[in-house]
Amino acid sequence: MGEYQYVSDYEREHTQKYVGAYTPEEIELNKKLYEECFKEVIDFEKVEDFLKQGADPLGPTEGYGWGLLEHIYGEIVSEAQFEGNAHLPQLTELFLKYNMDVDHPRVPYDGGNSINPLWELGLCLNENSIITLKMFLDRGVSVDSFDQFWSTAMGDLIDVECGDPVGNEFWNEACTLSLKATMLAASYDYLLNANEHLRKFIGYSYNSYDTHKFRDWNAFLYELDTSHCKRYSSHPELYKSVVTIYEIESGEEVWKFGVYLDESEFR
Repeated sequence: MGEYQYVSDYEREHTQKYVGAYTPEEIELNKKLYEECFKEVIDFEKVEDFLKQGADPLGPTEGYGWGLLEHIYGEIVSEAQFEGNAHLPQLTELFLKYNMDVDHPRVPYDGGNSINPLWELGLCLNENSIITLKMFLDRGVSVDSFDQFWSTAMGDLIDVECGDPVGNEFWNEACTLSLKATMLAASYDYLLNANEHLRKFIGYSYNSYDTHKFRDWNAFLYELDTSHCKRYSSHPELYKSVVTIYEIESGEEVWKFGVYLDESEFR
């Protein structure tokens, strides 16, 4: 087949140091895993068999070039942004069963082609991605990895004004899903205790409801008051909105905070 030809100096500089991180046999096994995970109908028994043989969901499908830095799980999560992610929880469950560790990939994330998959998970929020997030939280994923998730799940909504009028269904749904994921994370003591930014964001110091109850993320109703936003009359923002959370069963208000507002600014 001859020596691999890099297409640019940039590609060579960013990938050459990782050449040899996986044996040809491991890469071939990774390819089989990748191909099975992207079939229209996935044979999960085959997926598990490949994992038993040592396939690495955080591994590459090529030994050279960009394919060395594009790990399998990141490609699966990325695809879920566009094609839906109905299989994501089941695949993640299998990968975690065979010790996938997003905090410690064999080939380090490069911040470009290969990034922490939780960053990409934050881009495709729906019920399945929240289920997937819970799997990682149950395994004790690091604060740094959770922050990768949160930076996209919440950050984009904070930084960007809604392009549609107040009451836009899509915008409200996106905000609600991100808030559900945030409060789910707050229900894990190890994460809440270690993450001061999360505590401040949700107004932990001035709310007294048991955060563990947010583990059941669909048991609550989220209401957004955008009246504190500078353009609330036409185009709302999550930034400066006031979030009120109600327990659906009782109808009672259980939590309230302002997105980067002090309690005195909205009480």
